[in-house]
Amino acid sequence: MGFKKILKLIRRVFLITLTIILVKLLIPLPRYQTSQSNNQIQGVWMTHIGTSFLSYVTLLDNAFHQLSRLNFNRVYVDVYNGGVIYPSQYAPRNYKRSLPFTDPLKAAIEAGKSQNLKIYAWYEHGMMMFPDDKLAKEHPDWLLATADGQTFIEKHVWLDPNNPEVAEYFTNLFLEVANNYPDLYGIQLDDHWGIPQVFGNKVDAMNQLTQKVFSAIKKTRPDLIISLSPNPYNFAYNKYSQDWLAWVKQRLVDEVVVQVYRPTTQQVTDSLINAGLNTAQQYVPVAVGIYTGDLYTKKSLTEIKNQISVVENSNYGYALFCWEYLFTPLKRGSLAEKEAIFIEQS
Repeated sequence: MGFKKILKLIRRVFLITLTIILVKLLIPLPRYQTSQSNNQIQGVWMTHIGTSFLSYVTLLDNAFHQLSRLNFNRVYVDVYNGGVIYPSQYAPRNYKRSLPFTDPLKAAIEAGKSQNLKIYAWYEHGMMMFPDDKLAKEHPDWLLATADGQTFIEKHVWLDPNNPEVAEYFTNLFLEVANNYPDLYGIQLDDHWGIPQVFGNKVDAMNQLTQKVFSAIKKTRPDLIISLSPNPYNFAYNKYSQDWLAWVKQRLVDEVVVQVYRPTTQQVTDSLINAGLNTAQQYVPVAVGIYTGDLYTKKSLTEIKNQISVVENSNYGYALFCWEYLFTPLKRGSLAEKEAIFIEQS
């Protein structure tokens, strides 16, 4: 084994060990089922990093117990980012984030059942891929190009919604997870289930792709919830050819969580008016996605609490992005201070 490979292995072992230590310090919780009395959407996104590592160290149930105890009822677990984190015959495995012979999605579903949480397979990358992804290299004819020949946009390449092989790929990918995980509550697509306008107007193409793929899912698993987490409607339509209100009206989507990622409570309040929430709420359950900050974007616990209050006072549910940057030491504040936000809200 070469020096570079050894160094890479050491780094992976270090990250896994560090995660184990942090999580054990963070979540010394018993494992037993809790229940939520709130039927409104109260969810949280968990990235493929958190989902995978927690499954390795068998602490998913503890993390989910914490969420359930705080009255959350949905967890959107990231399964599609540089490949999938579960066994698949259609998409390559992301071995940088998920170890061979493991199934973090299955582990999440089982832990969710024990804690009375609805688990969604969140396909974060949607229509985009990294340029070095296996499928992108194997199928260059699947990729879009701008009028001047560019394919690398927003640090990714993008799949052509007009290509019938792309439609077949997504249909197979989603039907596979629908059939192989009968206790999975839902599938979620987000703002990346769209195409940047630099490639031209792809509204009709995305409408047709969505109709085909989502209808196939419902034909196979009518009970499986199809969730969508887009940007506010005008931005999604004009910038990413994502006519998500049309999909809602056609009953292709069962749930909408609109990403209103704003730094201040006033900006969230202003954005709720024209985000498409009122229209969508006439057809499906609706929630607002709230950004909790990251290593570079600081957001205080008080600000997060205020934004949740504004959303709830507007009679919408909410979902937080993301678990890793709120419920771990990456976010400043004690565990008691963090949990108080949700205990007081409920």
